[in-house]
Amino acid sequence: MKIFERNNPFISVIFLTIVVLCDCAMPKPDSTDPEEWAYYNHDPQNSKFSALDKIDTGNVVQLKKIWQFEDTTVDGSGLFFNPIVVRGKMIVLLPSNHLAALDLSTGRVLWQFVPDTSNTYNWSRSINYYKSEDGHSDLVYFIFGAGLYCLHAETGLRVASFGTQGKVDFFEGLEYDSTKLDKIFITSNAPGVIYKDLFIVGSKVPDELPSLPGDIRAFNRITGRIAWTFHTIPKPGEYGAETWGPNPREKNGGANCWAGMALDEKRGIVFIPTASPSFDFYGADRPGQNLFGNCLLALDANTGSRLWHFQTTHHDLWDRDNGSPPNLLTVNHNGRDIDAVGIVTKMAYLYLFNRETGEPLFPIEEVPVDTVSTMPGEKPWPTQPIPTKPAPFARQGFKPEYFSEATPTSAQYIKDEIQKHGYKTGIYEPPSLSGSLLLPAAHGGGNWGGASLNPHTNVLFVNSNDLPWYFALVENKNLVNNNNLSGQALFKIYCSSCHGTDMKGSVAAPDISQKVISYPESKIETILKKGVGPMPSFKHLPPIQINHIISYLKGGPSQDIHTEAKVQNEEPYSFAGYDLYKDTSGIFAIKPPFGTLTAIDLNKGENLWQVPLGENDKLLKLGLKNSGDFNRGGGIATAGGLIFIGATGDKKLRAFDQTNGAVLWEYVLPGTATSIPTTYGIKGKQYVTVAVNPDGETKFKGGYITFGLE
Repeated sequence: MKIFERNNPFISVIFLTIVVLCDCAMPKPDSTDPEEWAYYNHDPQNSKFSALDKIDTGNVVQLKKIWQFEDTTVDGSGLFFNPIVVRGKMIVLLPSNHLAALDLSTGRVLWQFVPDTSNTYNWSRSINYYKSEDGHSDLVYFIFGAGLYCLHAETGLRVASFGTQGKVDFFEGLEYDSTKLDKIFITSNAPGVIYKDLFIVGSKVPDELPSLPGDIRAFNRITGRIAWTFHTIPKPGEYGAETWGPNPREKNGGANCWAGMALDEKRGIVFIPTASPSFDFYGADRPGQNLFGNCLLALDANTGSRLWHFQTTHHDLWDRDNGSPPNLLTVNHNGRDIDAVGIVTKMAYLYLFNRETGEPLFPIEEVPVDTVSTMPGEKPWPTQPIPTKPAPFARQGFKPEYFSEATPTSAQYIKDEIQKHGYKTGIYEPPSLSGSLLLPAAHGGGNWGGASLNPHTNVLFVNSNDLPWYFALVENKNLVNNNNLSGQALFKIYCSSCHGTDMKGSVAAPDISQKVISYPESKIETILKKGVGPMPSFKHLPPIQINHIISYLKGGPSQDIHTEAKVQNEEPYSFAGYDLYKDTSGIFAIKPPFGTLTAIDLNKGENLWQVPLGENDKLLKLGLKNSGDFNRGGGIATAGGLIFIGATGDKKLRAFDQTNGAVLWEYVLPGTATSIPTTYGIKGKQYVTVAVNPDGETKFKGGYITFGLE
């Protein structure tokens, strides 16, 4: 099998040359102003790097809170979007899912935009800013639910000429069965990229069936009309169709881009990471390698044609989406500078490629893996691509030397459990009804926060989880026979691994112990069936079980919402739920660190240092420090030699030294920070702003906090 594929290189070189020549005269939507943070990840290259150096390793200890904005209007959802700072204003997403512009100095609201519906549960990072040449025609593109909005940046009002009164239906240009619209959804929870007069974007679609193919689309940014579409699940006769069973677009979905893209404007190439096909954990109805699921795609930004691709997981059965946006960088490799693209994965691998050709900078080996599956019709792919350099930044496979020693009996308990249940513990063990212990798991390794880069030192910084999962499938037909289970039991099975048995939550999921009581039953039902944010859909559960869960969450007696007891999922199997594997003490069943921050030398392909990220409360109470913890989000790097990152359940924003990973400053926030920070400048001073999630313990409603040296 070829490691990479590309079209005719001679034609591509000619075409790219034309693109470069034509692009010189085009207005540039991005900003190179170091005072600004004009994109979700600072720039179209996803560097997450700021050239500002007013806050540095010597004075960061003097940082203090300058202002705080709290959205007190509603009990809102979590925040996964970091502010955009352009032309003296800050564009933010509020916990209410309203878009707002804030004054940089005070946090005062300048305008708010309210989308058409409030009944859509969103995990939105899909905000793009178009910076016009005249300074008076700036635009904001915002995706909420199934709507793509275009707004005037100065006022927050819709641009009437875009779509229909400033809105485009996000189903536009897709092929789907209209009779299933009540069962499927589409949105985008990551920003697109703006290239010339095109707005290129991916989507978030259901992980289970029914779902939609995750086509990549380019909209005309002026009119909203579809310009081109790339089929991530190929049509018959298209390249890659032979890697599926018959008619894959009719019965399969996913292979979507929910992590965000990178854009090489000079070459006119957009780099797109794709997710696993739907259903994530069972692939008997999608035999083959399944292109272009789990790929890094390089597309011609003008036309959407494929230039090259690389698949990071073949025939994915583990939800190993490419959930991190790629980074564009220049690497000094074998004595010469090479424009490269890198991507970190849930498997804790960093893949580096020549940006133009797709050739790997370090060898990638197709390694034989376990192909013995107990699931009917399942045929796992026989090999998986593993880079030789750099080394993984998280542990691989749940080995005995990793077993927890939190208590004297922890390690023996884990050994006994593995022997008793016959759990497999390798990194590519096919899912089964009996279960396995998976490390790294679907939360990473690396995940959607992605990596940051210092382009002056060519060092990449990536945060990672290092936690095992209990990983299993369940027969859907058996769910009907479990209707006598109590709501408490069902909550423990499906919900407690993220929300906790006390509903108090973690960085993986919010505190729902108080908030959910005020929700109407219909709202809880919608959340359970559709999912919200990173929470998956549980629509495969029979309605009677959903009813039991709702009753338990509400703290009252059960009241039938539906009478029929039928399974909603179109698959014979469902995923048993996100279940972090713990020992008898309730602590993760692995030796610390549970979460880390790693620095990687891109020129040499070597890990420079690794330090724990976060503190685990249970271990801290036992006197064990520097444990690291589960983390979700990412960091930014600055020319001041710092890495700013929240992401952890201990609610701290930290500043690390880029040279050695030492913590130089930390601040306890009123909630977790699951988005990357933003840094910007005003009149020679540098500031750092971070989004903070609602928190039941502190009663913080969610909002933004800004820090500075004054």
